[in-house]
Amino acid sequence: MTSQKHLSLSIAAQSGKPLSAPQKKFNSLIGRIEKQRKLLAAWQAALPLCQERWSGEFKPLLDEYRALSREFAFFLDQSGERLKLTKTDRRTLGELICELASSLIGEDGDEALKALYNKHSGGDFDRDARAENERLKSTMEWAFGVDLGDDLDLGSHENVAQRLFETLRAQAEQPAPRKGRAGAERKSAQQLRREEAEAQAGRSVREVYRKLASALHPDRETDAAERERKTGLMQRVNQAYDKGNLLDLLQLQLEVEQIDREHIANLAEDRLRHYNRVLDEQLRELQDEVRALEQAFKAQFDLDPLDKVSPTNLGRKLQDQLRLRREDVAFIKAERELLEDPKELKRWFKEEREQQREDALGGVPFDIWFG
Repeated sequence: MTSQKHLSLSIAAQSGKPLSAPQKKFNSLIGRIEKQRKLLAAWQAALPLCQERWSGEFKPLLDEYRALSREFAFFLDQSGERLKLTKTDRRTLGELICELASSLIGEDGDEALKALYNKHSGGDFDRDARAENERLKSTMEWAFGVDLGDDLDLGSHENVAQRLFETLRAQAEQPAPRKGRAGAERKSAQQLRREEAEAQAGRSVREVYRKLASALHPDRETDAAERERKTGLMQRVNQAYDKGNLLDLLQLQLEVEQIDREHIANLAEDRLRHYNRVLDEQLRELQDEVRALEQAFKAQFDLDPLDKVSPTNLGRKLQDQLRLRREDVAFIKAERELLEDPKELKRWFKEEREQQREDALGGVPFDIWFG
């Protein structure tokens, strides 16, 4: 028997008759699923090399930059002790040290940096961080109209963001609130139709599975070679069914010549709609997998969350990020050496103050605002 594993399931127009809407959607979905599968496979193939470069090149640069930044924070503190500074310079120095120390204190904590922050802020890092996260929590509750709860651990921004994500997802999964008796009846009918459609879709997948299992069950074979072949096929059938993977089940039916493309083309529209519902869910799951890999890559290599990244440009993105990290390391080394000169240090304080003013005014230069 010739394998039909790679034959397309797409429905072709017959005798000049145009495809129906469900048939067009079926073709679109299987095309998008195949495209998404290839994209997922490309990500999975590329990531091991990315992880290797992370461990061998990227992380050492990050560690070096963090160590240099930490040293720089203490250098600034020592400069304040040994130099005669104006009140303005000393205030700028304290703000810069607090900002730098805050960015370097990780979740595991760095007690020496916390002490440095406390010295120049006049406060307490842990208390200030908690207050900032309290403000973040309140802002998010107001902006999204949710209650994040009193049991939320405010130890980090990540905790607050994760709780917001979980709360919004839970809300999205709940049925819409009822509006009056008539509205309640309409919502109830919609819910019933949705549940029935989901049940029908599930029954459609089970029906395909049962047909395959009935034809391929290896225990019914007396020939050893055929039993081995059917055992392999049945394993693939079970894997596809466990994942709710209708496309693979249909392709297996093609492979074993249980159906052909004409069979798909002649399916009743109701059955095709049930198939489309399952395929649509399968497509969303694949898209979620790809999105998760993409976002994890961006977070690990410090890329903008909105940056467009794909397996085809990963190498260039990595090279760009490595170049930026090397430039960061070279810059902080040069800056550290330059600022040994007290005159250069005071000039640097002035430049930092001007930058802070621009930031506070939304990036508009200070002299434009005040002449």
